[in-house]
Amino acid sequence: MATADQRYALTICIPTYNRGKRVHALVLYLKRNLLPFTDQVEIVVVNNCSKDETQQLIEPLAGDRVRLINRTEFLPTAEENMFESLEFCNGEFVWFHGDDEVPVCDTILDLVDLIRADTADLFIFNSRLIDGDGALLAEFMVPMNGDHFDATGDEFVRAVGFMFMLAGISNVIFRRRFAEVSLAREALAVQKIYSHVCWLLECFNQRRTRIVNRPLVFYRHAGDTQQFDHFRNFAKRHGIGDFYFWGIGVTRQLQYLVSKGVLKPSVIPQIFEGRRDGTRFKFLHECIHKVFKQVEAAVLTGEPRNQVAPDVFRSVRDFLVSCDLFAYDLFEPIERIQEIAEGKRPRGELRKWTRLFHRTYAEHDRDIYRDCKRFNRSGFDIYQMPCGWVAVDPAVPGGVAAVLAVLDIAEARPHVWVDTDLNRLVANITEYRMSLAANDAFRQGSQAELLSLGREFLGVSHAILGQYATRVEISRQTTAPVRVVSNLIVNPIRRARNVVRRAVGRLTNA
Repeated sequence: MATADQRYALTICIPTYNRGKRVHALVLYLKRNLLPFTDQVEIVVVNNCSKDETQQLIEPLAGDRVRLINRTEFLPTAEENMFESLEFCNGEFVWFHGDDEVPVCDTILDLVDLIRADTADLFIFNSRLIDGDGALLAEFMVPMNGDHFDATGDEFVRAVGFMFMLAGISNVIFRRRFAEVSLAREALAVQKIYSHVCWLLECFNQRRTRIVNRPLVFYRHAGDTQQFDHFRNFAKRHGIGDFYFWGIGVTRQLQYLVSKGVLKPSVIPQIFEGRRDGTRFKFLHECIHKVFKQVEAAVLTGEPRNQVAPDVFRSVRDFLVSCDLFAYDLFEPIERIQEIAEGKRPRGELRKWTRLFHRTYAEHDRDIYRDCKRFNRSGFDIYQMPCGWVAVDPAVPGGVAAVLAVLDIAEARPHVWVDTDLNRLVANITEYRMSLAANDAFRQGSQAELLSLGREFLGVSHAILGQYATRVEISRQTTAPVRVVSNLIVNPIRRARNVVRRAVGRLTNA
């Protein structure tokens, strides 16, 4: 290992297995587009006994800050290859780079500056998503407004989640001296998949974490069906249930983290994961849904590997309910299905309990932020989010969920107010509501005054009209004799004139 004064700022470690052409292209790209512009980075490729041409392709590229490590003993999982590669990394910070991801070299150079400025112990980048063929799926993993967001402790996992952003190891860079391999091995014993997430949380939960709103890589994300098929095949080889990893397995990892004091049970219902469209879902709900799918598969397939032992089911149920009491309602139909799988209920009831679960789940999923909601003040709902206290008008354009989906929520008064101090936030929205009330009172007073003036004007108008009508009537009565005499004289003359006109007209026509 290099001495302290020779240490690089960053080691890019690429654990690989049977992807020789891909890793060869990746190293070529980094040598051409990154290494000439910084002397603070080294590259280490760790070949996990690949059976393809990985060694032959990478050996000619070694030298000048590029090293190739060829293992002599195969490690069964990518997680194990990653953990056991840490000893080869000389950098102050380590970046485990997926061999099929596409790096953004400008961001790597910015990362080196962040490392040298000692801004954090763990960096997580908001990378772009691509599919297996390299087509863009999403511009970011989580919606953000600012350049970065700093978090520590409970806010760390609440900000980045468990199964998506933090699980994407190519987005994560950490300080080497805080990463304990012994803890990684403990996490592996609980469950191999997502063991690196448990490891990162245990090592860095109380360290300085910075989420950087820039893409470090184009993160390759397989389609849901392809990903599920991959893990189901892995599960079959190891005699594990189809949905075990994301339900029972993840729950066991959460139990482990709670037992180690890394997570508080009350924080787990406040962890949210991202979708490609920028929306969010509740992590705990996803775990429960996968437990449901596992128990349902036990009934539908009848395969022993899909069966859930009664004591395991009770342990999972009791733990998740202890984290979120609302989970009790979701587990009621799941427990009935588990009883069907155990032969305690007839199989014909499966449809009834499945429908009940889906209906209950949909109801609970409508308000995923209820565990973050604290109270209502002055017509605003008050939420405690990773960025601080947030007051949201329930009638906010776009909906409350769209506001809370953003990691670093920005103020958008008068609908959204944000503050790190709850008392100040409440005082601000109270003052705002009082000012509205004062304005309303002023407007109402002005309207009342105008109404009074209008009524007074109408009264005067009615009086004037009444006087006018009286005078007209008096005039009519006064001139009545004249009008009678006039009619006696004028009307005969008019009739005679008309007779003469008709007679002249006939003579003319004749």
